[in-house]
Amino acid sequence: MNLVIALLAQLIAAWLLVTPAIAVWRACLRHPQRRASWATVGLSLIGPFMVAFTLLMLLWLPAYAGRCGGWLGETEACGFGQYATEAIYWAAVSTAMPGLLGFLLGVAVLALSWTRRGPAGPNA
Repeated sequence: MNLVIALLAQLIAAWLLVTPAIAVWRACLRHPQRRASWATVGLSLIGPFMVAFTLLMLLWLPAYAGRCGGWLGETEACGFGQYATEAIYWAAVSTAMPGLLGFLLGVAVLALSWTRRGPAGPNA
């Protein structure tokens, strides 16, 4: 089971790394005559992080069994509010680094597309 969890974590991390760059590339190429809107590019960059975070929350919150902790075997009795707070914290921590790297890769793709096309003037 630990192998399945490790592979799932690697799959989510790889998805967070690659998806923003592909989404930004598609958003920039969709309208060759004009630039993609800022909302489209922003959602392309941040969207995979939000989806992965929500997926992890949907997986962890129903697993509440009255105990918190457990990363090092130090479980203790707790309420659902504390469990939800810990689940939100660990969902953010586990998606932060690959999400940030994917965001930076997406920004690099965006910068590359701007340098190849050049800045759009008022008639673009």
